[in-house]
Amino acid sequence: MLRKNGILAALESRRVAIGTWAQMNSPEFCEVAARSGLDFVIVDMEHGSFGIEAAVNMIRAVEAGGAATVVRVPDAAPSHISKVLDAGADVVLVPNVETRAMAESIIASARYAPTGRRGACPCVRATAHGAETWRDYVAWAEKNVLVGILVETAEGLRNFDQIVAVPGLDIIGMGPFDLSQALGYAGDWKHPDVRRKQEEMIRTARAHGLEVMAATFDSDPEHLRRQVEDWREHEVRLFAVSGDRFMLSSGYGSIVSTLASLQKR
Repeated sequence: MLRKNGILAALESRRVAIGTWAQMNSPEFCEVAARSGLDFVIVDMEHGSFGIEAAVNMIRAVEAGGAATVVRVPDAAPSHISKVLDAGADVVLVPNVETRAMAESIIASARYAPTGRRGACPCVRATAHGAETWRDYVAWAEKNVLVGILVETAEGLRNFDQIVAVPGLDIIGMGPFDLSQALGYAGDWKHPDVRRKQEEMIRTARAHGLEVMAATFDSDPEHLRRQVEDWREHEVRLFAVSGDRFMLSSGYGSIVSTLASLQKR
């Protein structure tokens, strides 16, 4: 049964949506994250170590957990975009968008004719393998399939005003780590200049009616709470917090640090 995109539902009911990153080939993690109450899980095919076969099972696991699935594709290739949407992604997130023409191509790849060029097939997983009627699925997709992009390179920053003016975009993702690289700060995603640039981008995106997704890499709940509250003051309503690798490495790191002190007694 087709259901409303969980991100849209969260924004309507609570005016904020919280998600996390899944970079490991682990449907179990995706299901746990979704069942924990998160609104969405980002299946990361750009930096994750898996392909479309694994991504399908991760999408399935997110659905089982009751959350929306965002898939960050490796790049803007139309075949990647259509394949993850056919697999059931609620949102396609495209990295390294640098020009208006690139954004326009992404929109066309995510929409069916006559507005786009997404390949039409009535028996893909997104249609429950044909159990949903084509007419119902297309009507659902027009309202619920969202298109997000990440602008995180020097070229993308120069063209940002033109990019966010492209009709059909729904979400602009803030990629602070890549942004720090583009600005010459070598991964210092908390640098004041990186922060200021994000604030400028948010103002421009919101002026065009786009939702903004902020990314924060901390796993400590109190740190995350402060960051979310801070970004909400800038009209940010989507938050990608921590991730599978962050949670595991920081969690076990804290355990090792705490237990190591016992050896000194």
